[in-house]
Amino acid sequence: MYGFSDRLLLMVAIIGLFVRMNQLQEAALAALAAPPAGATMQDVGLAVGRPAPAFILPDVNGAPVALEDFAGRRVLLVFSSVSCPACTEMYPHLRAFSEAHRQVQVVMVSRGAAEENRALVEEQGFAFPVLTWEDSAAQAYAVPGTPFCYVVDEAGVIVGKGFANTRAQFEALVGGRAE
Repeated sequence: MYGFSDRLLLMVAIIGLFVRMNQLQEAALAALAAPPAGATMQDVGLAVGRPAPAFILPDVNGAPVALEDFAGRRVLLVFSSVSCPACTEMYPHLRAFSEAHRQVQVVMVSRGAAEENRALVEEQGFAFPVLTWEDSAAQAYAVPGTPFCYVVDEAGVIVGKGFANTRAQFEALVGGRAE
């Protein structure tokens, strides 16, 4: 029915399609990593002043963690990815911020497999919850790229947002002083 050359041609076409799909995926993720030219922080993500969307996500051990578990506390919600170079640079700064600002509950939502996130927690010595990324939560928060942060106040309202990857940027975003 089909000869060797037909099958070979089909295999080459499939490989070419696979490579092109990977290129398109990388281009789409790169486009999401930075706000569009001329956009301000007001234009990206969810609006400051609106209630933070509820979520329940698994932590690195598979236990469910909900945003409402932190009701009554200020939360720095950090969206990250284990494959993001800016996020890799951010990790020590986020740990230092968390240790210096005990009044702020840091919660990181990390894109990566559970094993990768578990290894990240062990390697970085994080004492705050690291949750496994689910696209539905990232979409609910309109995450424009990583590392992107929201500050949620004690009443569950978004009071700050922005890209951040240094301790000084976290402190400016949260607006708090170290304890």
